[in-house]
Amino acid sequence: MHTSWLTAQSYGQLSNQVQGAFIAPLPAFEVIRISGADNRKYMQSQTTCDVDQLNADSFLRGAHCDAKGKTWSVFHLLEHSDDLLVVAFRDELNASLAQWRKFAVFSKASFEPCQDTFAVLGIAGEGAEQLIRQLGFTPPAGKGGLSRHNQSALLQLADQHYMLLMPKPDAITLLDSTLPLAAPTLWLKQHILHGLCYLEQPLIGEFVPQMLNLQAVDAISFSKGCYLGQETVARMKYLGRNKRAAWILQAETDEAPAAGCDIEQQFNDNWRRVGQVINAVNINNQLWLIAVLPNDITPADSLRLKSDSAPALQLLPLPYHLS
Repeated sequence: MHTSWLTAQSYGQLSNQVQGAFIAPLPAFEVIRISGADNRKYMQSQTTCDVDQLNADSFLRGAHCDAKGKTWSVFHLLEHSDDLLVVAFRDELNASLAQWRKFAVFSKASFEPCQDTFAVLGIAGEGAEQLIRQLGFTPPAGKGGLSRHNQSALLQLADQHYMLLMPKPDAITLLDSTLPLAAPTLWLKQHILHGLCYLEQPLIGEFVPQMLNLQAVDAISFSKGCYLGQETVARMKYLGRNKRAAWILQAETDEAPAAGCDIEQQFNDNWRRVGQVINAVNINNQLWLIAVLPNDITPADSLRLKSDSAPALQLLPLPYHLS
């Protein structure tokens, strides 16, 4: 994992054993700033979310698709004065940035990477609201809510699960405090258990947004105007064309599969490839992952990771309803 704003000493002190609420640096997540008179209009034409609904006290989760409706990135979008900030995992953010710049040549919109300006951290765990108050924030009103303090912004992604954008010097200072700090993997475990995901390089451009359950986490507007890939996204909803979804799975194993690794299902005496790992994390030989599988999969189906040890995978319930 890239650790550009973390010292080796700071990173080495982070643990997965923290109990209760914690703060975790997320150095693999980055930010870009979108400036210019057309920034909102341009992003409205490029993304699944309704940018017209964005305000100072909220953020939007959305996706950027290609013309065929395949997802380049899953991101979070918020206001920053007259500008917009986009937060996403580095691989997908770089993929979308290249496309946005290419098609923005006739728009008054400019794109600036902010890896030297902002740092991204995660906050999660029981009692997270108290920790948030210690940082000087008023807890957001609920999922999709945003609170600001000084030059920082706090996004509530789910219950007791947050993303924090801070000026880089403030984040570095925070890591030297006595607040409970944890490794990024502990936050990622919570991210997976909330049914949320991001795209790493092997899976960029592979899935339509509904295969990542983005319709279930308010990341797709079906009432906004046209945007890139809209025809495919709408067809999946109104014609029932989507046959796949993202599912949460767990296993007892020391393996930590990479994005794109295969998952197999047993049919009589044979095993057949039925899906792919999106994100995975292993803590103390407990594997949690989110994967794209058939949308009619059930806990009764026998699933395993395709690997040398082929550990059995247990299907866990999603924290939201699919539609």
